[in-house]
Amino acid sequence: MKRSDLSFIIKSFLGWRVLLCVFAFLSTFLIVNFGNRFAYADRVLTITHLPSWIWGFGNFDGVHYLKIAQSGYAADFSQAFFPLYPLFIRFFNFFPKDNLLDPVLFNDPSYFYTAMVLSIIFFIGALYFTYKLFSENYNKKIAQISILLLLSFPTAFYFGAVYSESLLLLLTVLTFWFTKKDKFLLAGLFAALASATKIQGAILFIFLAVELWQKYRNNLSEQRKHFTKDLLGILIAPLGLIFYMVYLKNTTGDFLYFLSSQPSFGAGRSSLPLIFLPQVIYRYLKIFLTVKVASLAFFNAFLEFSMTMGTVVVLIMAFKKMKFSYWIFSLLVVVLPTLTGTFSSMPRYVLMAFMLFPYLAVRYEKNIKLIIIAQAFLQIILLSMFIRGYWVS
Repeated sequence: MKRSDLSFIIKSFLGWRVLLCVFAFLSTFLIVNFGNRFAYADRVLTITHLPSWIWGFGNFDGVHYLKIAQSGYAADFSQAFFPLYPLFIRFFNFFPKDNLLDPVLFNDPSYFYTAMVLSIIFFIGALYFTYKLFSENYNKKIAQISILLLLSFPTAFYFGAVYSESLLLLLTVLTFWFTKKDKFLLAGLFAALASATKIQGAILFIFLAVELWQKYRNNLSEQRKHFTKDLLGILIAPLGLIFYMVYLKNTTGDFLYFLSSQPSFGAGRSSLPLIFLPQVIYRYLKIFLTVKVASLAFFNAFLEFSMTMGTVVVLIMAFKKMKFSYWIFSLLVVVLPTLTGTFSSMPRYVLMAFMLFPYLAVRYEKNIKLIIIAQAFLQIILLSMFIRGYWVS
């Protein structure tokens, strides 16, 4: 990578991070208490001895990841959160630790400091390889525009929070990168780690299977000696998920406890049977007709619905206009979470459909500045609400 490209990545990241901090700070003055605030963090994250606009980056799921990093899966239903991200936090926590750890409550701020540092490192690594991937698949200009689309995306601030999104993005793009370099074994290894990070990471198995089929469909006989090694890369891709399921069976008696525990979090999710997209759309139409328009519940429902369906529309538009393995992965990471019967958290989940950004950069190049500005404006609003303890995704 040229020095100018690395400079672009560093400057873009630093500009994004500084703006996050500025608007997180301003949110403490601008966002008032208008009900439905997540006050639990006020009783948990204040032990970091940091101002609320900093510890606010550990709100919501961040509290669960920190508890798991500190005490393992001691709290009820915490198994809904996959293990790799909190394991990294625990392993790399070199800050001074509290010797009086509570087995259930989070009471050691050192894990928060480590989580914030790791999320930053993971995201910088993800930006680096994403830029390289975009540059090789398209060109430098499209790669830069795509990175700006990613950074300005309304929920991109989760990459800088105590969430596993930054790690999942890094592992996903590394899977794509090594597949492109025809190193299926390495790609399978990173896919396995991704499947231990979030359920969406398991979809990389399908991505790799499509790539293998496209590689060997016409010349298997000529490359048979390489096929076995490449196939092994695909077979190890879901091992992270499989190992976690075995762990859950041994500790809870349920292979799918990461799924069956979901309804306990009150996000309107179901476990089984699966609920398909038309049913979810119907549910949201009922919400729009029954919930008061001037309410946080309506805002959240509208945000979830519009960003999900907007991504689905882009996927339809991009069909046959982008590499099929990237397209099918993007489709599945969007559709899979909706099978729980809700669009809750979808504005965050659609971040993993990041391979759509080059398509948008090419198609809307003339209007791309307006798109970036509009995205960034919405990100500021959502970040401010998130920092102040209001659920947005």
